[in-house]
Amino acid sequence: MFGALVVLGCALTFASVAQCDDNNEYNWMLPYERSSLDDCEERFYKKIDPIKVAPAAGSPAYLREFAHIAAIGWTNEDQSVRWLCGGSLIWENFILTAAHCAADDNNVPPDVARMGDINIYSDEDDEFAQQLKIVEIIRHPKHKYNSNYYDIALMKLERNVTLHDTVAPTCLWLDDEIRFPELLAAGWGRTGFDQNTTKTLLKVQLAPITNDKCSTHYQRGVRKLGNGLMDHQFCAGDEKMDTCPGDSGGPLHVKLFKEWKLIPFLVGVTSFGKACGLSAPGVYVKVSKFGDWIIETLQRHGEMATRFKFEPLVCTDRYYNLREYKEDLVRVYEGREYLDLSNAYVSSTISNNVVFFRRLPSVPQVNNACFGTLIEPNVVLTLAECVLDEGKVLSRPTHVVLTNGNLIKVLEIIPHPSYNHSISPFYNNIAVMKLQSFGMIEPFCGWYGDPKPDQKLLITGSNRIPIEKTEEYNSTIIMTRVRDQSPKQCRLAQEYSDMLPEGLQNEHLCYENQPFLVPGACDIVIGSPIERNGEKRIYIDGINLFGRDCGYGEPAVGIRLSSHKAWLESVLLPRSKRDPLVYLDPDLELDDKCEYADLTKGICMTEKHCPAIHTRLQNSQQVMFCGNRTVLCCPNKATDPRMMAIEDEFNQCEKRYRHLRTDRQNGGSHAIEIGWQDDRNTTYGCYGYLISTRGIVSSASCLSERGRMPNIVRIGGIDSLDNSRVVPIEKVIIHPDYNKETLEHNIAIVKLESTVDPSEHVFPTCLWQNITHSPVKQLVLDFASKRYDPIHPMYKSDCEALLNRTFNEHYSLCMNPGTKFYKTLFYAGDLQVRLVPNVSISNTCYETGSPIVWRQAPNSTDNVEYLVHMYSHGSCDLNTPRVVTRIAAYIGWFKAVLH
Repeated sequence: MFGALVVLGCALTFASVAQCDDNNEYNWMLPYERSSLDDCEERFYKKIDPIKVAPAAGSPAYLREFAHIAAIGWTNEDQSVRWLCGGSLIWENFILTAAHCAADDNNVPPDVARMGDINIYSDEDDEFAQQLKIVEIIRHPKHKYNSNYYDIALMKLERNVTLHDTVAPTCLWLDDEIRFPELLAAGWGRTGFDQNTTKTLLKVQLAPITNDKCSTHYQRGVRKLGNGLMDHQFCAGDEKMDTCPGDSGGPLHVKLFKEWKLIPFLVGVTSFGKACGLSAPGVYVKVSKFGDWIIETLQRHGEMATRFKFEPLVCTDRYYNLREYKEDLVRVYEGREYLDLSNAYVSSTISNNVVFFRRLPSVPQVNNACFGTLIEPNVVLTLAECVLDEGKVLSRPTHVVLTNGNLIKVLEIIPHPSYNHSISPFYNNIAVMKLQSFGMIEPFCGWYGDPKPDQKLLITGSNRIPIEKTEEYNSTIIMTRVRDQSPKQCRLAQEYSDMLPEGLQNEHLCYENQPFLVPGACDIVIGSPIERNGEKRIYIDGINLFGRDCGYGEPAVGIRLSSHKAWLESVLLPRSKRDPLVYLDPDLELDDKCEYADLTKGICMTEKHCPAIHTRLQNSQQVMFCGNRTVLCCPNKATDPRMMAIEDEFNQCEKRYRHLRTDRQNGGSHAIEIGWQDDRNTTYGCYGYLISTRGIVSSASCLSERGRMPNIVRIGGIDSLDNSRVVPIEKVIIHPDYNKETLEHNIAIVKLESTVDPSEHVFPTCLWQNITHSPVKQLVLDFASKRYDPIHPMYKSDCEALLNRTFNEHYSLCMNPGTKFYKTLFYAGDLQVRLVPNVSISNTCYETGSPIVWRQAPNSTDNVEYLVHMYSHGSCDLNTPRVVTRIAAYIGWFKAVLH
């Protein structure tokens, strides 16, 4: 029996709600002392409204995929055109192609290029076609017709093309690393060996192949390839398809993603291959090796081309409005495209819980590449490397900056004890920063449950914004969506795999999305949150560790919070100073008087004669044994008939007054006006709540404010004076420990001269008797406005940090005003007073003594209301906690003064 010292289910002691549904928000409970990290939903209770999206206005849908592709032709005497090569528009009047396309077999150069046309032999799709003369051909100076090396050329057009969705230059991939597993080739070449050219542009998906592997197909010493494959050449192929003659000079490109659209980047120029259809890889000219030559050639021909203008983001932005949309981001209806905002990949609105680091006063900023994540109001989670800088203590941040601009001092930095940068920086790379004060920003919840592969996630990244005038970049913070990947799916780039000698561990969270991003469109910010949307809250699954392009195209990795839960609990949870739950007093024996640390008196007796001990077990209260394990300290049960009567009234409240409750029940049946009456006038200045047929609980501060005690109460008059009556007061009992300076024990009992006859209009409320937990979803009854406002409990430690003072948690605690109204349940005569749901509460003051209650879920048939707390004092500011008095702590005192 005594091994099960746990809080039951919903932590309730009364039978009518013992079987409550833990998943129902109405039944969520918060302990008075924090004991777990899995408490976020209850600790920071807040209703999240779903975001509704709608399609944006549309624009015409064009086939933009091949906007940069050009057909290169030779005009016959009859004005027909032989289209023998392909090319790519890379400048508004220049096409990049293969050098061997500079002349046909008769040594005749091409004279015309056609763009914006898919079927070059039909006029059915010529609406957007542009056909321009080629006025100059510039082969690479090292190219020779008897060689396959340096097979690249530029062709100048008679004028600039007219920019359009279907005709626009491609961007150039100028990075030597081709890290894309798939590339796209396109052209009007032959569809197979010994077949005619295609009339319609075709595309094929090919995989890059290393030169070493490709050399088995193209060995050194063969015709036109005397030195084998060189570093400006690379191969790509497919088991069934490759490029064919007529595709020469055409593009091998990749589509990179930014925000809404796909941007073509030219990776290679089709050069040569074996007979098509034989599954042999084709050979392509690597564009990155000729970036300088391309730019210098354009400059020599009077173009304002610079290396900066070919930077990925600069080129992307220059023609962004002309590019094709990513397929899942648009809906096409009757030829028009409509943006589907619900599928947006990127948001410029970043999480409030992201923080920046500062070191004051000497250094304005510390490690600009690092961010932190607010996981509690005064706790930031980040990477150990962000705050240690390889052990150089002077680089540690002294302050953090919140998104609202608040600067908060760092009190303590606690890196994971197993982190070792020099041995392996990607393991246990996590640290906690404790702040001097709360940031007044509600943190997201940490997810400490099991990993959920394929879970949709949101990560924080940095987006570079090019400034062409100065050829510099600005940066903004964005969020983008990815998916959690299982370890088996996590194919890391080699540079990261090499830094993980033990491979990926349970602490690593791998995520990815497709396709590849334009470089600089999103770079992960290490230490920033990896988030996901739950049903009711936003969760933090981890913090960013490493990866490029925010995990697009290839995986990135973060540190998973759940794997470090035990360490985080040791750092973040308060060390309990409570008395032990089980205590043995060797000096006591059977029938001795005994007393608990909470002042509960009892008699030593055997367990079978002490049913009252079960209540202490349910409430996780201390259990004391007398001398041995068979005799325990049994709390005294009342023997005085008057004490027994008040005990029964409290304990049987749910059943006793069940017939008086309705679904229209309201606080007016329990609310009492307390007044002063003399020969000249009667005034009412305080409120109370009826807790027994002769007892009213109120605030000591209000009752004692006038210097003389009240002598009457008016019952049943809150909703309507028609049902009210005046009852004389027998006695006012201020709590003996009440302190008017600190307002501790701000509670009093008003005892009536006669009992109240319970009716639908007036009957006692039930008392919340659980001393370990209170409901998350409570309501404060504002007497003046006759409404219920939401209010939620807080941990003692949170409250003390916010208000910079200490509390006796046994009697007082803090509560946080809610952000939304509940529907009022007050009725004034026949007029129902309504409040509009979901209207934000501004600064709100409450009368001292205002009851704070919990009601069962709306589908409950009992309609029971419990008085849980009583409002004591606090600021009217919505963001400042309010101090309340715990009713459960005074149950014994109530019995003593009311019996």
